[in-house]
Amino acid sequence: MKQIIEEVFEAEKKANEIIKKARQKASEIRQAAEKDNSEKLAQARQDAKEIIRIAVENAQKEAEVVRQEKLKQAENEKESILGNGKVLKDLVDNICNIIVSTEENK
Repeated sequence: MKQIIEEVFEAEKKANEIIKKARQKASEIRQAAEKDNSEKLAQARQDAKEIIRIAVENAQKEAEVVRQEKLKQAENEKESILGNGKVLKDLVDNICNIIVSTEENK
């Protein structure tokens, strides 16, 4: 009977050691996983910042191209209107005719 009790205590002792080692191993695995997740998250954030930086640069370049095109278009239209006296004269004549016809219709 004494031998059986000693064997039970010995089995419990071994079981406790196995459980302790399993918990320690689980803790190590959990810490490694957390470290890996942290590193992946940091890399993902860095990648996202780079993507955003590139997108902003591209948007700025595109905006500058559009701006330059619009400035060129406005300059061409200005030159067309001011450079050609007939166009300006016709525009003034049209405005005067609209005013005169409005006055006559009252």
